[in-house]
Amino acid sequence: MITREDLVKYVVNVQARTYEAFERLRDEHLGWRPAPGEYTVAELALHIVASRRMNLEAILSGQPRYPGHEPPPGLTADRLRALCLRTGKKTVAVLTTADLERTIGNLAGDPFPAWKRVLGGLVEHEVHHRSQLCSYLAALGVEPPPLFGLRVEELPR
Repeated sequence: MITREDLVKYVVNVQARTYEAFERLRDEHLGWRPAPGEYTVAELALHIVASRRMNLEAILSGQPRYPGHEPPPGLTADRLRALCLRTGKKTVAVLTTADLERTIGNLAGDPFPAWKRVLGGLVEHEVHHRSQLCSYLAALGVEPPPLFGLRVEELPR
């Protein structure tokens, strides 16, 4: 099994790549949405941040509670970047091995070990929405960050 330290390092690296997308956000992007009914850029970014908080709370308390993603008045891209940083490393650094092994509740299904929430809730979910955010950036004419420093177009064929 992966050690707590390696898991924390892995999640921190995933979150650092998400921050690279947040770095490209500008205030004028925040209200844009790709289609009616879809999240705005701000809502999507806040959803990523809120999900980090929800998953940490679920691990620590045993019950998930989604805090929402409604943009507050006057939200700026700088404020989103600060939220992304603030909910980054500390999201998992506070977890102990006992926290990760505890069985916790699930919004959709049977309870499961908390370490699965880290992989599914903190990693897979975040990567999904980071990809969405990168698609939003591309649609806005902003070059999204590469994954691991290399773009798919740069791979040898």
